[in-house]
Amino acid sequence: MCSLRPFLWTNRLLSVRRLEHFMTQRRLMASQAENREELFEFTRGRFISNDTLESSKRSARFDVGALCEIAARAVGSESCSEIKKLPDGMYNRALLLTMNDAKQVIVKIPNPNAGPPQLTTASEVATMQFMRTKLKTPVPRVLSWSAKKTNPVGAEYIIMENAKGTELEFVWHTLNIKQRLAVVKQLASYQSVWASVRVSGYGSLYFRGAAPDHAKAPFRLLDKTGVEQCDEDYELGPIVGREWYDDRRNEVSFDRGPWLSLEDYHRAVGTRERSCVESLDSLPPSPIALRGPGLYMSGREHKLRAIDVYMKTFKHILTSEDSITHGSIWHGDLHAGNIFVDSADPTKITSLIDWQGTEIVPLYIHARQPYLIDYEGPETKGLERPVLPPDLSDMTPDEQYAARQLHLKQTLCALYRTLVHQICPPIYRSMEYQDSEQFSVLLLARNLLVDGEAAYLAQAIELNDNWDKIATDNSPSPLSFTKEEIDAIMKDLKAWKRACQVMSDVRAVIPELYPGKGIVRHEDYEASLEALEDLKGQIINDFAASEEERQMWISLWPFEQLPRHRGG
Repeated sequence: MCSLRPFLWTNRLLSVRRLEHFMTQRRLMASQAENREELFEFTRGRFISNDTLESSKRSARFDVGALCEIAARAVGSESCSEIKKLPDGMYNRALLLTMNDAKQVIVKIPNPNAGPPQLTTASEVATMQFMRTKLKTPVPRVLSWSAKKTNPVGAEYIIMENAKGTELEFVWHTLNIKQRLAVVKQLASYQSVWASVRVSGYGSLYFRGAAPDHAKAPFRLLDKTGVEQCDEDYELGPIVGREWYDDRRNEVSFDRGPWLSLEDYHRAVGTRERSCVESLDSLPPSPIALRGPGLYMSGREHKLRAIDVYMKTFKHILTSEDSITHGSIWHGDLHAGNIFVDSADPTKITSLIDWQGTEIVPLYIHARQPYLIDYEGPETKGLERPVLPPDLSDMTPDEQYAARQLHLKQTLCALYRTLVHQICPPIYRSMEYQDSEQFSVLLLARNLLVDGEAAYLAQAIELNDNWDKIATDNSPSPLSFTKEEIDAIMKDLKAWKRACQVMSDVRAVIPELYPGKGIVRHEDYEASLEALEDLKGQIINDFAASEEERQMWISLWPFEQLPRHRGG
């Protein structure tokens, strides 16, 4: 007769393990009870404009216990022993989970402002899989994910491998020019592979069956001869890029793709901006120009006129160069925080993270040097090599140091351009095209909802004057301006430039965590608002010509006010 002892012992052991697992989870949750709210909220800083609203856009609640169980199961561990919240980003909650057996995973939970529900997560996971398996880009492996809130966690999530190595931002400043170039060479080689993927269409990538039925298309790739081959694992779906949802665009219904022609894609950009300007109850404030009496006062009429210029002209200035117009998939945010390198050899890239919001758009939209090597100062163009100032020996030691640092940064950018010119001419050609008048007309129209209509209309005057040189289809110019219109546009341009300078002066007093994002550290919040209040008084005195204008300035002031200052 078979003994039941082994079965009973095994069953008892499993019961004990379940109890230990349960108690571990309870202890973990209890130890975090006081700080649990920090897991759900944006805690990195405060916003100097619409603090409550902006913080709520970055609040993401979820079931901690359920998340721990799913994460532990994903890596074959019994339980999660520690949760560490990583520094807040602008769009996601990131957590480092450590298991009872020391295994670690990263959990990414999108904030409400991350993009369209379900689509954002579904596209990100598909993109990561495609880049990792098809293009051999070093991307963390996804272990478990859900694009729906109707799961035990109560939120969309991605559980992925913890990226190997060290964030480049912690070691970049220690690398010499040769080491930095080694990193840049690797990034350029990845970009070369991405540029070689020629997609027949534009939108974002999804696993087959994941895109909405009313907005999907086959994922077709073009080979070197132009023949299409369909990848049955994936499909094209609605675009999830930030610019299609930020600044309240998410509240408006318009065509978000996918698109099968270059003209349809660019037409959708104009339709998007026009629909938002017409539909939103109020226009979003400009982050670069201060609005008020005595300065430039933007309005729907000016914006719609600028968008009309775009809609009349864009199809006449599109390039027909096949090598740079095809759909391309690309990492659009290669800064040092998204690049991981080998801890022992920081010249070797081990992982590229943050693929959320990836778009498939024309290569000439994507192609650019990694943000990693951007710098402030005079730019070099083309394949020219930078040179040190001829009067270097006459400079002070501090001036010489600054000149050498600038030369180093310029050299790195020049080497990058030389490299892509050699290994991937379409990337270099795209960067050349980005310096053209045609590209400028296409690019500056993409944010007319928020800002830039004054400059765009001024550019339209030049576009009309030089139409024969700029149009690519030999068509007559669809634009015309009277002398009165030109005078009014140039007056607006002057006022807008002044408004930009005033806003620049205002932002100079704010110690922002992210340049241009309006976030300051908690300890800097009150002092920042006090400084802004002082500037507000000065600006009103400088530009308000009447009590009515003074009250208008008070109502239009885009920054938070401390309670003791409210009411003007």
